[in-house]
Formats: sequence, C-alpha cells, structure tokens
Amino acid sequence: MPLLREQVRAARAKRVAAMGLLGACVVGGVAWWILGVDSPVEETPDPPVEAEAAPVDPELVEDLDEEVATVDNPEPIEPPTPVESDDGLQRYEATFGEARGFRPALLNAGLSNDECAAIETALDGVLDFRRCRPEHELAYQRNLDGQLMSFEYHDQATSFVKAIRGPGGDLRAERVEREVERIRRTKGGVVRTSLGDAVEATGLGRGVVGVFVEVFEGEVNFSTQARAGDQFRVIIDEERLDGTFLRWGQVHAVEYVGQRAGTLRGYYFEEREGRGDWYDENGRQLHGSWLRVPCRYDRISSPYNPRRMHPILRRIVPHNGVDFAASTGTPVWAGADGRITWAGPKGPNGNLVSIRHEGGYESHYAHLHRIQRGIRPGVEVEQRQLIGTVGSTGRSTGPHLHFGLKRNGRFVDPLSVLNGPGQLLPPGPRGRFLRQMRELREAMADLDLGAAPARTHDPDPEPEEEALD
Repeated sequence: MPLLREQVRAARAKRVAAMGLLGACVVGGVAWWILGVDSPVEETPDPPVEAEAAPVDPELVEDLDEEVATVDNPEPIEPPTPVESDDGLQRYEATFGEARGFRPALLNAGLSNDECAAIETALDGVLDFRRCRPEHELAYQRNLDGQLMSFEYHDQATSFVKAIRGPGGDLRAERVEREVERIRRTKGGVVRTSLGDAVEATGLGRGVVGVFVEVFEGEVNFSTQARAGDQFRVIIDEERLDGTFLRWGQVHAVEYVGQRAGTLRGYYFEEREGRGDWYDENGRQLHGSWLRVPCRYDRISSPYNPRRMHPILRRIVPHNGVDFAASTGTPVWAGADGRITWAGPKGPNGNLVSIRHEGGYESHYAHLHRIQRGIRPGVEVEQRQLIGTVGSTGRSTGPHLHFGLKRNGRFVDPLSVLNGPGQLLPPGPRGRFLRQMRELREAMADLDLGAAPARTHDPDPEPEEEALD
C-alpha cells in the first residue's frame, strides 16, 4: 500500500535523523583527535579519550531504507472487482471516500501513479479538485491489455466529468450533461392553516410558495390575507433521472382563488430562449413597469424639472432626472435589461453608469460612490443587477442617486415610466403566448377542488400598537 504524504515525510525525517547522528559522531571523534595532537605539552595531562561513535542499530537503517523505497516505488493497490461492459472493456467503480486528496483517491481506486498524473492533467480546468467529497463516485475502464481507456468522476446528479483516450493516446476530458426527463404535473389544494402547509401537503416543496409571492407581489399578502378555504393550482415540471424522481423544476402557471384576493392567475412565458417573465391572461407583464426603481431611497429630494434653479450654480438649469436621497453605499440596480454604454467618471455627473434599453430608452445613474466590478461598456446587464452604490461624487450637495431617462435621445420624466403598467407582449410573441396560456388554463380547470370560495371584503385587522417602553 503506498504511503500518504505525511508518512513519506516521517520516513524521510527518520532517515535524515539517523544519518545526522552518524555524522555527528564521526565529526566529534575527529575533533577530539585533532585537539589531542595539537595541544602544548607543558604538563603531562591524562591522555585524551577518543570519543566513540554512538552505535547505530543496523536494523533501524534497514527499516528506513525499505520504508523510503516503498514510498519511491509504491506497490499498486489491488483494484476493485471489475464489471464487464458491452464493448468488451472492464469497468471499475469506487468512491472518493476519506482520501486526503484527489491523487490518493485515485490510488485507492487501483490506478497507478502514471495514470493518476494523466487523469489530473486531463481534468485540470474541467473539475475543481478542491470540491471533492467522500460520496462522489469514480469509474474507469481498461481494455483486455490493461490499458486505461476512460475515466469518469460523478460529482453532480445531472452531469459528470469524463476523460476518454484519444487517437494520440492522451486523455481528453469534458463535462457530460445527463438527460433529465421533464413531465408536467398539475397540483392543487385547499388552504386550511397556511399556504405553506397546503402546498407542502400536495407533495411540493415549500419553495413553491415563493413563486406565488413573487408572481402576485402587490396583489395579495399571503401572511395576512390567506383564509381557510382558499384554493390554489400549480402547473410544474417534475424532473426525473433514469426514471427516479429528482426534483421539482420550472413552474409554468399558478392560480390562487381567495376570499380576499379573488381569482389571480399568472403564466410564465419565454419571449426568447432563456429570458422569461410572468404575464396575465392578456399577455401583459405582472411585475408592473419594465423599468423598476433603481435603489431603496429615503425620499425624492428633487423631481424632474426642466425649469429648476440649480442649488450650486444659482441659475436655471434643467433637472433632467429624479434625485433619490439615500445613504452612501446604498446598492444601485439596473432599472431594466440592457447594455452598458458608459461606466466611469464624467465631469459634474461624478461616477456615471449609462445603460441602453430596448424601445429607444437609455437610463443614467450619476454621482455613484463606486461602480461595481465588471460593469463596463459593452456588458449586458439584467434588471435588478447590482451596478454600483449611492454616493456624492461630481457636482453634488450630498449623497443621492440622480436617475435620468432618455427616450429616443430626449430626456423624459422617469416617474411617468417607473409607475406605468407592465409592458404588453409584441404581436408575434403574443400570439404564441395566448395559445400556450389557453392550454395551461384548461389544464388547471380540469383539476377539481370543489366550490371556489366566495369573495369577501372584510377589512384588514388593525395592527397592534408598537410598545415604546
């Protein structure tokens, strides 16, 4: 069995100590002999006693030699029992286990040092060796001549790393995605105590509750307005791997019928691949305007005003934006998806970030304390992505965010767009959405949960007064 790194060090330390002891004894004897010959003879001193070298156990040296030889030329570990595969290769399987590193795990699986080195070279940049875990699985295949033909490292449920010997004899690795089966399921239930308990009772995870909160944000507060008897329905992907349940995936549609909330429905739709949002039955975004407030602010210190008296210059200077007063360091987000056109200092604007959006819009974020790393011209950003922090750089009287908005090259009042309704899908994607929406709505209607609760208009309970003492 090859020794671990700590055992190698210990063996070498023992050998060095033994050799050092021999050397010290020899040097000591020579020193005593020299001193005895060169010393003046004024008196007749007792003859110097030559120091004898301390005896060294020959068995100790022999054991050390054998131990170091074992380290330098480790004996291969007997590999696990192979499994015959269809292509005539022998497959070996093992787990990472309690090995101290990637190389020891490979050695424990029956691979040689040369094979370990080749595997490590192939996997460099494909696998993060620091994230290996005891439960991870290793597998490799040999041909009838015993040559290593492939190696696999299974570290994720839906993908694994595989290295295959190429025509040139070297191993080449890549991450292989496993095929995940997705089956649409329609789930639903009736609220008895809370929405979370009702969702969990259907076999769904409580994380689905977060989807309801996100989709119907501003429409209903589930912590205070949910009532016993309210109904919900969900269309969700069930993901299976090799026929075994893996997890719940993408939610496609949600419905909530409540005594306080009435009937609410939301449908997830991807206008283009990888970019989706939630829409109502008419194809209008549920999350309000396409442009969101870019930071959490204390107050609006200065609104959009083309005839504003400038507080520093003391003359009429148009205020082409809205000033959101906030503390220095407050996060600033992109108001909408777009591409960065400017990121850096720009005269009286201080640190400025500008983003171009669809529809001829361009937003500007001025007086930033700092700009987020990676935010530079040409970079694509998503709505609510961090782009910087509130500051007071440039021509500024205090920490705030100056938020400006242009439409087709001319400044407009941002508040008129920030507070507007959600965007309607363009005609092309809208037709595709409507067909998809009808199918989802019919699937939810087929799930019978009994009579829907009647809507009531009872007022919200009065909040308790805060105790100040």
